[in-house]
Amino acid sequence: MSRHHSPTVIDKRRKILKGLIIVCLIALCIEVGYFLNLQLREHFSIHWVSGTSMEQNLEDGDAVLVRKDIAIKRYEVIAFKLPEESEMFVKRVVGMPGDAIIIRNNRMVLNIGAPENFETVYTFQINAPVAKELQALTSIPEDSYFVIGDHVDVSKDSRTFGFVKKEQIEGTVQFHLANIH
Repeated sequence: MSRHHSPTVIDKRRKILKGLIIVCLIALCIEVGYFLNLQLREHFSIHWVSGTSMEQNLEDGDAVLVRKDIAIKRYEVIAFKLPEESEMFVKRVVGMPGDAIIIRNNRMVLNIGAPENFETVYTFQINAPVAKELQALTSIPEDSYFVIGDHVDVSKDSRTFGFVKKEQIEGTVQFHLANIH
C-alpha cells in the first residue's frame, strides 16, 4: 500500500520546512553577530578626540579605533585614562620604560639612544611638581611611559602629570576617522 499525499499537504510541509530553515538562519546570524560584537569589544574600542592637543594628526571630533592588549612602541599614539580625570587621553609615546633621563631645573632630558652616551635626546620643560616627583630617577620605570601631544604648545601631557602607567593604557590607536564638519 503506497502512501500518497495530496499536493496541498506537500505544499504545507514545504512551507513549514522553509519557515524553520529561515528561523534557524536568523537565529544563527544573531548568534554570530553577538559573538563578533563580544570579540570586537574585547579587542577594540572607539573614542572621540576632544581638544586640539594632537593637531595636525588628530583633530577635535575625530574618532579613533583603539586596539587593546598590544605591545606599545615609541612614537605610537595611545589611549589612556588617568585616575583623577574623567576623559580618556590620546597622546604620542616618546619615552619608553628603561630610557635614561636627567631632571634639573624643571627640565627633563630624555635619552632615546644608547643609555651610556646621551647622543639622541629630547629636552622637555616640565612643571615643578612633576620635576620634584621625578627628580631622583635616572630612567623611566619599567611600567611607565612619557607621552606628549603633537600640538605641544597646548597639550596636557606627561610634562604636566608625569609618567603614564602601563595599567592606565587602554591600547594603541590603529585607525582614525576624520570628523566631517
